[in-house]
Amino acid sequence: MPVFEYKGYSKTGKKVAGVVDADNVKSARVKLRRQGIMSTNVDYDTTAKEIQRAPLSSLFNRITVKDISDFTRQLATLQGAGLRLVESLDALIEQAVNERFRKVITNVREQVSSGSSLASAMESHPSCFDPMYVNLVRAGEASGSLGQTLNKLALFGENRLRRKTKVTAAMVYPVIMTIVGSGVLMFLLGYVVPKTRSMFEDMEQALPLPTVILLWISDFMANWWWAILVGLAVIGWLVYRYVSTDNGRKRLDRLSLKIPLFGPIVQNAAIARFAGSLGVLLTGGVELIEALRITEKAVGNTAIAEAIDNAIINITEGEAIADPLRKSGLFPPVVTQMISAGERSGSLDQMLDKITESYDFEVESSLSALTSLVEPLLILVMGAVTGFIVMAILLPIFELSQIVQ
Repeated sequence: MPVFEYKGYSKTGKKVAGVVDADNVKSARVKLRRQGIMSTNVDYDTTAKEIQRAPLSSLFNRITVKDISDFTRQLATLQGAGLRLVESLDALIEQAVNERFRKVITNVREQVSSGSSLASAMESHPSCFDPMYVNLVRAGEASGSLGQTLNKLALFGENRLRRKTKVTAAMVYPVIMTIVGSGVLMFLLGYVVPKTRSMFEDMEQALPLPTVILLWISDFMANWWWAILVGLAVIGWLVYRYVSTDNGRKRLDRLSLKIPLFGPIVQNAAIARFAGSLGVLLTGGVELIEALRITEKAVGNTAIAEAIDNAIINITEGEAIADPLRKSGLFPPVVTQMISAGERSGSLDQMLDKITESYDFEVESSLSALTSLVEPLLILVMGAVTGFIVMAILLPIFELSQIVQ
């Protein structure tokens, strides 16, 4: 069913605007009148079918993880209160703040009111609802426990949002320090150093090596700054193109696991995503093979995804899930032992929850320690560079003062 954007007046004379689903413009006006809205303009919403194309405006009005997490929690609450699904979606449409997400919910609502299941309607918006989300909703609908499933999804989304917020907060200070330090360095090399050149030339004496190096760097940046920017842009574009290929992505993912200090954090974060996603899917009633296929796409690292793919093959041949994970060398022994114990005891989902909790804590602790290490290192590097510039400027002045004396 098409979606129409409307403008008009409510019964109290207040200006209103929004979207409504109807077969045509005439039906839309009739539907609005029944809702007590006198429409002044009703147009077909051409962006409804282009929600997935991410236009330029989406940079300023994008659908965030928080939008989806809040929607899931509110929908779970309304379903738990006994409201019909269409009524719940209507309520969420009215209070949606994000315009793009409101159109997504409206499209989902119109599909549900036309007879589609909630999972099928959400599946048509993969940029908002990933395969894990859709399959969990489908399992909840099939088992008649949609409210409970949505609660699990909401909790999972809130935990993911909390982890993302902590990572972002941990990176804010180092990024600001890098930007400020780079700005100060550019100011010194681009403005202060060129101002001192004439003074050095008037001295008519051999300059110290640090001063010669500093002047050379300043001249190079002043004359070739455009080449530096073009070179960096070309290198960035080539790296991006290579990483976009399957082979490049695999190499990057494997390399990211081997980088000192960062590698263990990347590996632990991927394991936490694996255990968390698989645990939520199994708890929601999704079959193990299907749950592993979904988790394989959500884990975020192709090297670990290959290990999961091997586990799927082993399970289809009647073997255990823990063996291929152990052979990959990417999963610590404690993880594979807990998974093996969970398989034997029939409590795999509970074991996965414990793994998620443990490795989430490990990632947060490692990030805090790394941030504590990076901050003084940045200050030390910036101080050393600034000190070199100051020393290179003052050395000729000191030498001249000694000659005068």
